[in-house]
Amino acid sequence: MDYLAEKEIGIESNLTSNVQTTTVPSYAEHPIKQFLQHGIKATINTDDPGISAIDIANEYETAAEKAGLDKEEIYQTQKNALQCAFLPESLKEQLLDKYSKLTYSN
Repeated sequence: MDYLAEKEIGIESNLTSNVQTTTVPSYAEHPIKQFLQHGIKATINTDDPGISAIDIANEYETAAEKAGLDKEEIYQTQKNALQCAFLPESLKEQLLDKYSKLTYSN
């Protein structure tokens, strides 16, 4: 985990899929919270909505809460996703700035 945090390597976390495939025994035991607390750039994603019968809204509205994430940790996963995106740095900065203003103005 130290290496992942130090090198700022993003980890795509597919919460529901990880539970469905028994990669983790339950949402509560998913390591995403531990990843975030360790400074790892974990994100919330979906694997295959057609197979898993879920979408990204479900992952944020239901699965993240079941995994014990609070509002700030969910915000961090979204920020991490922008930081890890394959985009030019200038565009990432613009999006992060815009997202920060939207998030904290509500």
